[in-house]
Amino acid sequence: MAKVSIDELGAWVLKCNPKVTNVPSLLADRGRSIETWCVADNYRSALFEAGQPVLFWVSGPARGKPEPGIWGRGLVTGPARQVHGKYVVPVELELFDQPVSRTLIAGHGPLRGIEPIRQPVMSNPSYVTKAELAALEELAFLPETPAGIRR
Repeated sequence: MAKVSIDELGAWVLKCNPKVTNVPSLLADRGRSIETWCVADNYRSALFEAGQPVLFWVSGPARGKPEPGIWGRGLVTGPARQVHGKYVVPVELELFDQPVSRTLIAGHGPLRGIEPIRQPVMSNPSYVTKAELAALEELAFLPETPAGIRR
């Protein structure tokens, strides 16, 4: 597992397993119901700060429904903390109508090695570097953090 550097952090990646989470209901309300997301209690989650970018990644098989990839974007709104026996990070997210597919990302040279592809079963949080986030934005016209989300 690579050591995350805040200087190189482009965005945190919060992964969602559709076998565990009802993704269609999250997509139906465009992620407005997501106020926190479970993360591992480790050095990475200790680095969360309000205003840091977040990408929402749905995992699954290549032909899975919903399609695996980046389904949303937003911001961390505070430090990670214990809530009812779980470690969570507060976030504001807006989910997209269509994903930036894992297939598209994995087929793009500079992005083949991003952590969510390289280590798909690793626990939350994952991350992309500033350079990887810039490549994602160029590749897929990744929507900017929505204006309605506080910075």
